[in-house]
Amino acid sequence: SEAFSDLLSLSCVCLTEKPGVCPSKNLGEEGLCVEMCSHDSNCPNDQKCCSNGCGHQCMAP
Repeated sequence: SEAFSDLLSLSCVCLTEKPGVCPSKNLGEEGLCVEMCSHDSNCPNDQKCCSNGCGHQCMAP
């Protein structure tokens, strides 16, 4: 029962990619070197977790 609930919560974590494509990076422009997200599910609404050239941050697709 406890193992089943752990497995169930893990299966939900896998479905984290939201529709849409991350915006392309501007050449020569680097974002903050900070990991502000690791999956699309960390981002609000329809935003995606995208590379900013150095770290990752939530961006509108």
